This record gives sequence, C-alpha cells and structure tokens, in this order.
Amino acid sequence: MIIESAERFGLSQLHQLRGRVGRGAEQSYCILMTGHKLSDDSKTRLNTMVKTNDGFEIAEVDLKLRGPGDVMGTQQSGVLNLRIADIVKDKDVLQH
Repeated sequence: MIIESAERFGLSQLHQLRGRVGRGAEQSYCILMTGHKLSDDSKTRLNTMVKTNDGFEIAEVDLKLRGPGDVMGTQQSGVLNLRIADIVKDKDVLQH
C-alpha cells in the first residue's frame, strides 16, 4: 500500500490504513510518502508510525499531540484544563 501525502493524515487513520495490508501469509508493505516541508507534529506522527505497530503507543503520542479535548463535553481535541494533574504525564497516578 502506498499512502501519498501521509503528513495530512492523523495517527489513527494511518494506523488503520496500515492494518489493511499484511493480513495474509505473504510479506506486505505500507509506504508513507510526504512532501518536503513537514511540521514538527507531522514529523512526530510519521516517526511514530515507523517506530511502532503498537496501537496503544500510537494513541498515547496522538493524545500528546492533539490534547484530550473536553472530557465532559463535545470538543474532541485541545487542552484539558486540569488544575492538579497532567492527563499524560500523571497517567499512573490518575488510573488508581
């Protein structure tokens, strides 16, 4: 599979597309093609896709990049204004 302009896709989209190839016994490839000028976030997304196939790790990077949004509302991304904890850095404490 070749994905052109991969920098325009989100991490979850790239992960889902990549999961569509390689389901059989034969070797498969997913090639991510980009333009020359990439934002820092685009570089992070693409490096994450190269580095891991772990959906949980990909979701964590996505959370760091986009923010959690409004947990109790409708906003799907952006900064969460917790006064006590950071939802990513303090995840171990918040889980208990």
